[in-house]
Amino acid sequence: MATFKAIVKKHHKKQDGTYNVKIRVTHAGIVRFLSTNLYVTAEDLTRSVKLKNQKYIDVTDNIIKNCRNLCNDNATILGKMNVDDVVKLVSDIISGRQQNTNDNNFDLNFVRYGREHIQTLKSENHTGNARSYENALNNLEKFVGRSNISIHEITATFIKDWINWIKQQSAARNMDKGGRAESLYPSNIRALHNKAKNEFNDEDLGIIRIPLSPFKRVKLPSLPEHRERALEVEQIRKICELPDRKIVNKKVNNRFNFARDMFVLSFGLIGMNAADLYNCDEYNNGRITYKRKKVTNRRADKAKISIKVEPELQELVNRYRDPDKKRVFCFYKMYSNENTFSSAINGRKYDNTNSKIKSFGLKEIGKIISVDDLEFYAARHSWASIALNNVGIDKYTVHTALNHVIEEMKVTDMYIKKDWTQIDKANRKVLDYVFHFEKS
Repeated sequence: MATFKAIVKKHHKKQDGTYNVKIRVTHAGIVRFLSTNLYVTAEDLTRSVKLKNQKYIDVTDNIIKNCRNLCNDNATILGKMNVDDVVKLVSDIISGRQQNTNDNNFDLNFVRYGREHIQTLKSENHTGNARSYENALNNLEKFVGRSNISIHEITATFIKDWINWIKQQSAARNMDKGGRAESLYPSNIRALHNKAKNEFNDEDLGIIRIPLSPFKRVKLPSLPEHRERALEVEQIRKICELPDRKIVNKKVNNRFNFARDMFVLSFGLIGMNAADLYNCDEYNNGRITYKRKKVTNRRADKAKISIKVEPELQELVNRYRDPDKKRVFCFYKMYSNENTFSSAINGRKYDNTNSKIKSFGLKEIGKIISVDDLEFYAARHSWASIALNNVGIDKYTVHTALNHVIEEMKVTDMYIKKDWTQIDKANRKVLDYVFHFEKS
C-alpha cells in the first residue's frame, strides 16, 4: 500500500528564506518526493523542521487524504504498480492541478498550456513550428475573446463555429485567398489537444481527465491546391533589372531596393531561405556554408550545404557583408530577428483596422511584374522550376541543391561523400540561362 507524508527538508532552504513543502510517496519500499505549491518560513516550523502552522497542516492533510482516496479507487491494480506509477497517479493532486480525486473536476487552461508548449519549442530552436502554433492560438483566443479557454469548452460544435468564423473574417478582410487558415489553424490546435490528452490521460491506469475527442467528429477543411509560386524567366529578369529608387530618409532602409536585392540574392544562392540568409556565419573560399534552419533538427546531417558565390552575386554579397564578420551578412544589425527581416522583404502591412493594405517590398515589386502577392519563397520555387524544366537538370540534383532528402535514397546517401560539384554546375547552368541567354 502506498503511503504519503508531508515533510520539509532543512537543507532545501531557498534564498528568500522559505522552504517548499513536499509529499513523500512510499510504495513497495521505494521513496519519491513530490513538490507542492506550498512554501513556508521558519516561523511555520518546529525546531525539528516539522509543520506547526495549522493552516498548512490542514492543506497537506487534505492533499494526503485525496491521494489515499485515489489509491483506494485503484486498489485492484495498485499491487501491479511501481512507485513511479503511483507518483504519476497522484501528481496532479500534489501539484494542485487537480483539487480532488474526482477526474470530472480536472480542468486545464488550454491557452496557457499552448503558450507553455510554444516556449518549449522556441527554447529548442523550433521557431517555425512555434510560430505556426502561436498564430493558431492567437486566432483561437481572438475568436473566444479571452485568454482563458477550458479544455472542456473545445467540443465539435465549438470547432465548427470557429472554422466558420475564420472563413467570415478572411472574406471580410479580403485575405487568405487560398483558404489556408481554416485548415492550418484547427490542424495545429488539434495537435495541441492530442498532446494534452497524451499528457494528462493514462488509459493503462484508467485515468481519463480529458474525455472529449472533438476533432474526430469534425472534418477539417482540406488545404487548397498549392499556389504556383515559380516565376517565368522574363519576370525574374525584370526584377534584376529594376532600377534603384531614391532614398528619401537615409536613416530608413529602402524596402523596394532591399527586397529586390534579397530576391536576386536568394535566387542566385539556389533559393536560400530568409532565415538562413539572416543567420549564416560561414563564408570561406568563395562559398557560403550553412545548415538549413527549417530542417536542421530533423536531419542526421544537420541539413548542411555549401553554395558557391557565382560572379553575378559577388557585388550583392559584398554590399551586405557583415563588417564584423560575426555572420556572413549584416542583416542581424538591420533587423532584430529573422521574422522582421522576412517581413521587410515580403512587404505587406495592415493599418490599425486590419483592413487597408499598404504594399512595399516584394508586394510592390509584384505589381510591377504582374505577379499577385509576390513572396520571397518564389525565388526558391523559380530556381527549381527553371533547373528542371528549362535547363534539364535531373530531379535528384535539384532535390540535393534545394537541400531536400529523397526517402528512397536515404540509405544510399549514407555511403556517398558530400561533394558540391554537381550543385555548382547546376546553379551555373541556371544563372547562364537566366542572365546570359541570347534570344534568337
